[in-house]
Amino acid sequence: MAVEKAKTINFMMDEMWKWKMMEEKFDNMLKLYDYHEIHLPILQNRSLIQQGITAFMQREEPDFISRQTLNINNNKNPENQLSLRPEGTISVLHRAATMYRKGDIFRYYYQGPMFHRNREGVAQESSQLGVELMGSSNILSENEIISLGIKLLNEVGFYDATLKLNSYGCENCRREFFKDVDIELRTNADRYCPNCLVELSANPFAATHCENKNCQHSLPANLNINNYLCAECKTKFEQLKKIQANLGNIYKVDPNLTKNFAYYNGTVFDFVVKNQDNELVVGGGGRYDYLSERLTGRKIPAIGFYLDLDLIFQLMKERNLFLMFDNDFSVYICTQSPNLEMMVLQIAQELHSQNIITILGTEENPDNNLKQAQAHKCDLMITLREENIREGKVLLYNLEHKEQSYIPLNRILDTVQVVRKTLKK
Repeated sequence: MAVEKAKTINFMMDEMWKWKMMEEKFDNMLKLYDYHEIHLPILQNRSLIQQGITAFMQREEPDFISRQTLNINNNKNPENQLSLRPEGTISVLHRAATMYRKGDIFRYYYQGPMFHRNREGVAQESSQLGVELMGSSNILSENEIISLGIKLLNEVGFYDATLKLNSYGCENCRREFFKDVDIELRTNADRYCPNCLVELSANPFAATHCENKNCQHSLPANLNINNYLCAECKTKFEQLKKIQANLGNIYKVDPNLTKNFAYYNGTVFDFVVKNQDNELVVGGGGRYDYLSERLTGRKIPAIGFYLDLDLIFQLMKERNLFLMFDNDFSVYICTQSPNLEMMVLQIAQELHSQNIITILGTEENPDNNLKQAQAHKCDLMITLREENIREGKVLLYNLEHKEQSYIPLNRILDTVQVVRKTLKK
């Protein structure tokens, strides 16, 4: 099966440290909030995935849904069919349901590739971070998860990250909304193209991305879930906005905020950052309190979000945000005399004991070693020569200050540590 890379970066070695750094920043922040990393299988049970994705759709449209997932069919055993993972929430819910006892709170996160087909049917792969809080319907859980998303974006330099907020209501207020949506689509079917009729009938909260000039594209402005919210849902939404404002998180209520999965209820949100004059959605999520009971038979209120790691990585590069985190100190070690290789390795081992990165030079030409040290952006270069070793010293070159001096052979680590502290202040 051919899979095209959608936005995903094809990494070379000079990019990997940036990706690892981004992941480490997220890992450390999630640890502070007591979220635990879990690993999800890439191959997942197809029927389970389809059941989750189609949950709470107002009508069954298996052809429409199956076009979005990448399926692996077993012709010899039709019941044993798999899908490449399109999202993580469904798998996490099933895992949590096997352990859940009333009162339990689960905080999980996961990273990795997700697979789907775009509207043209092209198979695509994207990298995501998913974060889930399960077991609580308290307003605190919503504000914790939303604030955590903003914190993660701040942690990697997106201090302009803002929120788009909306509420999809509870079962009671959604019931009347769905009735009126059905009446609108049946009464005014001629205003919509066939694709929009199918998508809006299945999930009125979906974005259709329709380009048909003869199509209305979306539901009328007055036919909005905000106009159907019950008193309790309105109160909860106002409380959420007040807390987010007091936390200093900038938000905008977007009554047209869309979600392509129909299992969301209550609070939904997007994370937004500026890109020149445009706004880019780099992630989002919401509550899915009813999904677990539909899939597992167990009531587990929950809320979660995803971050588009490919897009975030690309924006960090464009904004030069990795420069502010590029603080790795490294030392280039080379010899200009034969038979000193063992000493080079011993010096490297000593520096490794203090978590100092080393690059071992293999160039015979001294000028080439200097070029290699500069190419690797090393801070120091240590050069061994036989005549210097006999005198108990080595040559230390400070590449940042362009200064060199001889240092005692038995004081290499101490000297490097002193320079390290000076350069990294």
